[in-house]
Amino acid sequence: MSKVIATSVLVALLIGSAAFGQLGLITQVQTSDLGLTNDVVFNHGQQDGMSDQHLCLDLAQDTDRACSSCASQSLLGVVTQFGEGMGDCGILDLQQAVLGGTNQMQEIGDACGSKAQIQGVSLQAAQGIGKTAGYAKGGAHHTIVLGANQNGHNAAGGMNERANIIAMQDSYLSGEPCATGAVGSTMTITTTQSQGSF
Repeated sequence: MSKVIATSVLVALLIGSAAFGQLGLITQVQTSDLGLTNDVVFNHGQQDGMSDQHLCLDLAQDTDRACSSCASQSLLGVVTQFGEGMGDCGILDLQQAVLGGTNQMQEIGDACGSKAQIQGVSLQAAQGIGKTAGYAKGGAHHTIVLGANQNGHNAAGGMNERANIIAMQDSYLSGEPCATGAVGSTMTITTTQSQGSF
């Protein structure tokens, strides 16, 4: 009897993309959250399977007002997950997860008004492979690129913030009958930037 389970879940929540000006001020707020999981599970029998996902997230805002005031912010994210395995009477459990989030906020005053920016990017990625019983092997791969950028300018000058994250994870496990093994990797990245001119 063979049992193969290959699941993919993709959640991309885009919350609060807004650009508006009030009383001689440009205010921009942009946030995003993303989550991906990927699993391949074998329970005895002769089997093979794979699961892969690709996600691209592209957000941008641009605003300008009188007196040379302008503001823009952008986010680009690309995530790839790939997992595969094969087994002959082996038990294999392969799991992958990626969680990410960004927030951007800036206020640019008209003419010689004050300017302020804050930007944060976070990323968590993990993958693990475990096997017992008969022969089994599995491999997992993540490629993650996140880039966030802010630009603000008025008659008194300009400011810019940029954050770029490029990350890769690879895991592989192979075992003969009666061998038990596990491999795994995790990464956590958090950036925060802020600046002001008053």
